[in-house]
Amino acid sequence: MAEQRKILRIFKLISLLKGARRRTPTELASILEISKRTVYRYFILLEELGFVLDVDFENRYFIPTDEGEEYQFAFNAEESLLIKQSIKSLSAGHNLAEHILKKLHMMSEQAQIGENILNASNGLKIEKLSKAISAKVQVKLMNYSSLNSNSDTNRLFEPISFTTNYTGVVGVDVENAPTESRIFNINRIGQVDVLQKSQRFAPSIAVQIIDCFGFKGTTHYPVELHLQRKAYAQLIQFYPQTKVLMSGKTNRYVFKGKVCFSENLFRFLLSFPDQVVVVKPAALLDELEAFKQTF
Repeated sequence: MAEQRKILRIFKLISLLKGARRRTPTELASILEISKRTVYRYFILLEELGFVLDVDFENRYFIPTDEGEEYQFAFNAEESLLIKQSIKSLSAGHNLAEHILKKLHMMSEQAQIGENILNASNGLKIEKLSKAISAKVQVKLMNYSSLNSNSDTNRLFEPISFTTNYTGVVGVDVENAPTESRIFNINRIGQVDVLQKSQRFAPSIAVQIIDCFGFKGTTHYPVELHLQRKAYAQLIQFYPQTKVLMSGKTNRYVFKGKVCFSENLFRFLLSFPDQVVVVKPAALLDELEAFKQTF
């Protein structure tokens, strides 16, 4: 129960920090019935998760928002699954657990991800496929519902990766198309059986890598961006996979990663001209200028 209580306290802390009234760490510790030292540990945890925390001259902490604008935060698929599994260990039918799961659904990075992760069946399939990807072993997709053949069949499959929204799994259909990668819809998989047989075809399949902006391409460029607080908050909200490539805090954030020159990246940069500085490469500025001319 200790982990569940911690999760509940963190949700309550988020609510307090987003409220109209600002509070000191001492006040927060009293409300949450924890030590002030624990409050500071939770502050660090929230910043690691992507929250932007600020403090005023009276040492009162808060999550800043623009006037009239609600601050939004998104858990990625792995974080949602982890928290969901912890909460699920509460007693069945617990009203508070159900309430938190609904909140978690609303905070997921996309509605479709929330539906997949909160669905117990899909969550189990994703978990088994993840293990098979890590171990590089084959799986049997049981009762896969194919739209092409309008039938349910079992497929011997070598999973490689997930699509960005976790609605599909990329891999090799061993018996029908062993020389190419295909995407199987997770909703159409009856169940997943993980086999103890090593993958034979997947290691030789060239799969285009999807970058942290959700773009699939063959060429990835080393990019460095310097961001202010608002741009940082929006970036990790709409593209949660960028979070692991970020460093810095308060109002000085640095993004370093290899990405494609894509419309997603260009539109983000154009949305925050005063909040983001392109440090490198210079070619990105040229491509961005060319993209602006297409409007």
